[in-house]
Amino acid sequence: MNTFGIRVHIAGSAAYTADHGLLSVAHEFVSSLASRLIDGGSGLVVGFGNEPLGERGLPCTFDWTILNVIAKSLPPGTNWPSDQPGRFRAVGSQRALGRIPETRQATWDTCIERKDFELELSPPGWRMGGVIRAAQVLRGDVLVAIGGGAGVEQLANLYSQEGKSIVPIWCDVGAYSNDGNGGSSYLHGRALSEPGSFFELQDGAGGGAARLTELKVGPDSDSTTVAEQAISFIGNLRSPLAFYARLLAPDFDDFELVEEFFRKVVDPVVLQKGMTPYEVGRDRPNAAFINVEIFERLHRAYLVVADLTAVRPNCTMELGYALARRRRVVITAKEGTRLPFDPDKLPTHFWSPMEGVEERRDSFRAWLESHMDMPPLVR
Repeated sequence: MNTFGIRVHIAGSAAYTADHGLLSVAHEFVSSLASRLIDGGSGLVVGFGNEPLGERGLPCTFDWTILNVIAKSLPPGTNWPSDQPGRFRAVGSQRALGRIPETRQATWDTCIERKDFELELSPPGWRMGGVIRAAQVLRGDVLVAIGGGAGVEQLANLYSQEGKSIVPIWCDVGAYSNDGNGGSSYLHGRALSEPGSFFELQDGAGGGAARLTELKVGPDSDSTTVAEQAISFIGNLRSPLAFYARLLAPDFDDFELVEEFFRKVVDPVVLQKGMTPYEVGRDRPNAAFINVEIFERLHRAYLVVADLTAVRPNCTMELGYALARRRRVVITAKEGTRLPFDPDKLPTHFWSPMEGVEERRDSFRAWLESHMDMPPLVR
């Protein structure tokens, strides 16, 4: 995964009684990581509001450390994809706006004046942490957890459900709310034993558990070194999954045309958009049974490309599952296909085998960009 164009969500907290030296290093790590991510072309998801202090005066949360980096970062439009709005997303409650400390007001004013900074607020009166976290997950591509308790553990669960990567940092600073099973240190231990439940690394990037052991923040850690290791780790993550639901039976007349469409048109566009194509039968399975493999991949897919040429029952079933799961879905079909629903009810991109490859590629790219982030059928 190239860090360019992705949004990283750094989340966690520390206990009121956290070791002063360790908490200081943790803040240095977060600041260094955020700075390096921005320099590499990444965006950030962050919270805001009150900034509780520990018993020796250091903040017990990391949001303002991140917001301070954003305020001092490169001007808007620098080193970020021009077609992606909202490089920096601050997500929180309306009540949190009134709890911004006076000492952080200048930082906040600088952030909200940036053209690449977007503020997303929950409805009036809503301030439940679970609601806020669910909204944050929709904006982030990768979660980096440091410290924290039940809240960061729920975030990890939500990111996992969305098929997004979780990078837990071992850092024994506790949680400001004094709850949960151990926050990022607990998640780090779980990820060592079951890394596939938290992330997948690219081929040739090394073993997940071995690489994860480098991501530890202790009182004597060099925060810059750990931040660089975290950047390398994020850069080696496998890109988000694009699941293909399509005609796969070679005895059908349209098979060769569908195959050409996916190999010459869909694959290049999906790869250009920073996603990893997945197709049953072509890619190495993770499960012993194909039906398990299909629905595990489909359940957590970042994008589903459903081609209904020949209207195969398995394709319509996978499309229905993806819509019910509120995945990002784009529907395609060969020109002339009689769909099992009115095309205007579920917008469909019809492609013609008579057009040139470049023309079909440009047409599909434009359709993907305009329909990939359509709202779900039911919110």
